[in-house]
Amino acid sequence: MNEHDLYMNDFMKVYETLEYWGPGSGTDTQKALSCIPKAPTKILEIGCGKGLATKVLAEHSEATITAVDNEQLALDRLTHRFEQHGMSERLKTVNASMTALPFSNESFDLIWAEGSAYIMGVEKALAQWRPLLQKNGFLVLSDMVWWTNVRSKEAVELWNNEYPDMQLMQDRAEQMIQAGYLLLDHFPMSEEAWLNYYGPLKEKITELEPEMPSSVALKDIKHEVDVSTRFAHEFGYHMFILEKA
Repeated sequence: MNEHDLYMNDFMKVYETLEYWGPGSGTDTQKALSCIPKAPTKILEIGCGKGLATKVLAEHSEATITAVDNEQLALDRLTHRFEQHGMSERLKTVNASMTALPFSNESFDLIWAEGSAYIMGVEKALAQWRPLLQKNGFLVLSDMVWWTNVRSKEAVELWNNEYPDMQLMQDRAEQMIQAGYLLLDHFPMSEEAWLNYYGPLKEKITELEPEMPSSVALKDIKHEVDVSTRFAHEFGYHMFILEKA
């Protein structure tokens, strides 16, 4: 196993049993969905993970949902979740890269992407996903943004390395408008969403440290948790509700 494979193996060992793979909450998902002025019928969720947001979308709409992720473990968990709740007929899972989505133009009236657009770059996602939306379709995405221009050295160093394209909230919103969307609404994601992710992640690190004392991945994750806990007032996830202009 080479260095990269070892890193990813350790990384997945930390995350595989966690429910949340990024900040999120059912309350925030439901709030964002309530901002959509027209009930969706065909939802594409990009970067669905284990399907926590997917379940909320299904419970609060009558839409069929196509859920995309490139991690089969997550898709299997999502499928099982929907089977348990008797909603399998409304779900289709697709193992694919978000940069090469196998769908025709204007196939969906709502695209949902919580915490995933940064992987390919938000501006690239805005451009590539837009054709998949029907006329006056909607895009909801959350993204890590800076709240302030006054930033600690630790936070700047972390995010310059982990997410160099991270923007001020106002600048990200302007990019969305320039990309051909109307900004219908936006809001900072809740403290609940932050704690749903970083709380269990911190506990998992404590659990695994004795058996993974030399793991670079574990060390990197622990550093992110530390900085994100101490400097949460400087940055956080923001939800954007957009309409295809």
